[in-house]
Amino acid sequence: MPPRTRIELFDNIKGVLIVLVVIGHFMHPVHNDNPAISAGFDIIYLFHMPLFVFMSGLFAKGAYRDGHLNVNRIISYLVLGIAYQAAIILINGSELLPKLFQFTSAPWYLIAMAWWYAATPLLARMRPAMGIGISCAIALAWGAVDLSDGLLAISRTLTFLPWFACGYYLKPERVAQLHGNRWLWAAVPVAAAIALARLLDPTVYDWFFQRVYGDTPYLAGICIGLVEKTVATAIAVVFSLAVIKLIPSETRPCLGLLGRRSLQIYVIHRLIRAALTFRTPFYDLPILLDPLWGTLIVLAISAAVCGICAALPVEQAFNSFMRRAWIARPAETDR
Repeated sequence: MPPRTRIELFDNIKGVLIVLVVIGHFMHPVHNDNPAISAGFDIIYLFHMPLFVFMSGLFAKGAYRDGHLNVNRIISYLVLGIAYQAAIILINGSELLPKLFQFTSAPWYLIAMAWWYAATPLLARMRPAMGIGISCAIALAWGAVDLSDGLLAISRTLTFLPWFACGYYLKPERVAQLHGNRWLWAAVPVAAAIALARLLDPTVYDWFFQRVYGDTPYLAGICIGLVEKTVATAIAVVFSLAVIKLIPSETRPCLGLLGRRSLQIYVIHRLIRAALTFRTPFYDLPILLDPLWGTLIVLAISAAVCGICAALPVEQAFNSFMRRAWIARPAETDR
């Protein structure tokens, strides 16, 4: 089979998204105390992980192929996710065992990827409309369950399942064509208006913002919770479409590099953030609460960390680990 032609648009999208992930994580420790950072944090979290998960589904076609589930990739995600979790816990200075399987921070995504990969045989047997419909129903209904302790990342896995399913069913070429659709420009001013509303009113997102992630159950009742979740999902769709339209499809070396090395950036940056938070007095600096200078400092450090993590010569090590043959295939064991 000839190698698949790499579509630069997707590397660029992943590059932008991983930068937003890093910025969001470095904002987190002070986002409640710096109004400018709080606004940026809220806007980023409206859409960056839904679109990130969608991109993951888009390139998960090999999870289940010709009747074979890629169990080795599932194991790699689990091992890396648990090791990542253990490293963060140790840096935080917490006890390891009580929190090892409670994924409330960055490692949740790796555990969720294992769950989503494991679900691909079911998704593959369904027509796209049915698979996406069932995924949406599960995500909406899940809000009635309280699993906010992050146990095995189940809550976020089910919350973001529709995004993975949409990506899984769509062909990359269709998304690339969508990028070129002139009607997609309509999403840009709508997303801008939603972002502007948050800049003008710090409380405008309060009524639905807890529905962005799957950590908080429907405390105000199922009906209200379903409305909140639907609104949060619709906003994430609008922002995602706007991002897909705005990201350049031509080669952008820096963005492309960040996109290709997004896994190593995702893992390493959060360890740095944990060290800054729990091993240094950095986040106790009063200047970080200043709307101008505090925001500029956090953005500068985020950019520097992205550059450092992307420059580290560990891409091949991460790729090799993800392709590791933990279990030999039947054809291999017969040799």
